[in-house]
Amino acid sequence: MKEIWVKIQQFWRFIRRSLTSLSCAVAISACSIAPQGPVEMPLPQNEREARLQQMQQFSLDASIGVKSPKDSVTGSLEWQQTGDDYQAAMRNVLGLTVFELTNTATGATVVVDGKTHRGDSAGELLNYLSGWSLPIEEMPLWIRGLPSLSSQNLQRDSLGRVQSFTLIDSQQRQWQVTYTEFFADSLSLPRKITLQSADSRLKLVIREWIL
Repeated sequence: MKEIWVKIQQFWRFIRRSLTSLSCAVAISACSIAPQGPVEMPLPQNEREARLQQMQQFSLDASIGVKSPKDSVTGSLEWQQTGDDYQAAMRNVLGLTVFELTNTATGATVVVDGKTHRGDSAGELLNYLSGWSLPIEEMPLWIRGLPSLSSQNLQRDSLGRVQSFTLIDSQQRQWQVTYTEFFADSLSLPRKITLQSADSRLKLVIREWIL
């Protein structure tokens, strides 16, 4: 009886050692499935900003949060730009469309609640329809990490990237634009952007750039 008990104990010790070895192997294998990609140093400031200015066609996908005196909404944002023309679509966390926006040289179109509205300014239309006063007209620049000619109090980090500036939008509202994170590529495109005015806030976390 004693010999049988000893053999049972030896058997369970073997099982425990085998399971421990298997767990370690799985852990090592899991760590090697998704290694981090190489980090690229940003281009020199002048070259980098020249490249950003030359971007004529791009799109991005981001999470977005808007807080205004009227309400607060979180969701996703899709942005597509070709030259000076751009399209945007925002959806809430349930996947329902909050607005769709198109801006071209001939004017702006905003779709809210399935109804199409047209005007000269995308920002003014969106403000009228939703109550959000956002710097839409300036977005083609600040979304890329570029200040506009009217920007003030420009601050850069040690790599020459724009860290923050004060923006005066087309409706003469003042915004503090802050970049807190960039992608690790040569263009160092923005990843996290916050815009703050006296009564509103816009936060973007860009998941993907398509150039």
